[in-house]
Amino acid sequence: MATVSVVLNTTKKLTNDEYSIAIRVTNNREKKYYSLSTLVTNQSLHFRCTLSNWKPAEAEDNGLGKFRKSHPNYKECNSVLEGKLVEAQKLLQKYEVEKTPFSFEQFEADLKHKERPVITSLQEYYSVQIKILDEQGRVGQSGLNYETQRVLKKFRPNALLSDVNIRFLESFEYWLRNERKNKDTTISVKMRNLQRVLNQAIEDKLLKPEDYPFGEKKYSINKRLDSKTKKIAITLDKIAKLRQLSLEPGSALHFAQQVFMFSYYSRGMNFIDMTYLKWKDVSDTHIHYVRKKTRGQFEIPLNEHNSRILKYFKENYVIEGGFVFPILNPKIHITLKQQYTRKKTAIKAVNDNLKKLAEKIGEPKLKLTTNVGRHSYATGLKRSGANTSFITEALGHATQEQTQTYLDEFEKGVIESWENKMFDM
Repeated sequence: MATVSVVLNTTKKLTNDEYSIAIRVTNNREKKYYSLSTLVTNQSLHFRCTLSNWKPAEAEDNGLGKFRKSHPNYKECNSVLEGKLVEAQKLLQKYEVEKTPFSFEQFEADLKHKERPVITSLQEYYSVQIKILDEQGRVGQSGLNYETQRVLKKFRPNALLSDVNIRFLESFEYWLRNERKNKDTTISVKMRNLQRVLNQAIEDKLLKPEDYPFGEKKYSINKRLDSKTKKIAITLDKIAKLRQLSLEPGSALHFAQQVFMFSYYSRGMNFIDMTYLKWKDVSDTHIHYVRKKTRGQFEIPLNEHNSRILKYFKENYVIEGGFVFPILNPKIHITLKQQYTRKKTAIKAVNDNLKKLAEKIGEPKLKLTTNVGRHSYATGLKRSGANTSFITEALGHATQEQTQTYLDEFEKGVIESWENKMFDM
């Protein structure tokens, strides 16, 4: 007979050193975890915590792990945990009495059906998914869901999940392109997000697999949309002009310039990773950080150029929380959602000022953004002599880890020698 218990799911760490609380089901030595945040309707309670705030079940607890008193609302949360464990145990007893063969799929469907009402509205289902992602600390994906939900509300506010068929998708694509003037890359992002949500709806038994509208013989995103990353790198002479601009230290234009150049001199570091970069991540010789998007570990050598920028910020800014760049304020941007919103606001401000810098170097038509520094680094490295089998024209392939793997393949010091060629302009 299968067994159930309430555990801290340490197989996957969330943000802030927290883990999600889950119902763990074990059957024939196979284990599956069902996050509590996907099993309850009260999204105001947080079913996640650190190791120190969790008390694992002991022999006499019958599989019931609990929050310690140090966890907010621990009594109410523990009551929910106990109730969910009892429900799960009753389900297993029911299967045994009725001689129903156990399956993880049936167990999950039965457990979720007890708590979650049937949802037919596309907007409502999006809202449920956003709440779950927020609970899991996945604010980036939550933000993308929110943006797609907002656009869908303008396109078809009362759409049902069952309304999303091939004709719906074709009309949505037409509307995005002709009414909102979106390019293929933007349309592709929206379509892939909608595809992801429909996949989840099928998993939640709210949509029949045979009604799924995506696929090679149905609506094919790859066939209909050109979603490849465009080449947005700029030439070394324009990089030199940007670097040589004399701007007032501390001004918004100066900050945009420094952010762009730091990314370029630091192997195309993304803005989100610069946002969270702390002085403890910077040693005498390297910058060590974990990339937010891929969780890959990066080690960037310090050179005279990025060191000079770091020196400026260390001498002119003292930032709460030990951050290198004055973007986040831990006293104001407390929650992950607040931090995500602040990052979006900051990157927009930087990109707006980069447009002004393009005008200052006599290139008013130059589409300058923070991401251009990343692409320009990769292209510059190739043009400086790096083997094309290792360095892509721009950092736009399917996974970012791929590019980092290519960089790691070179013998120590070889990349630095190529960097010297393109940095010393």
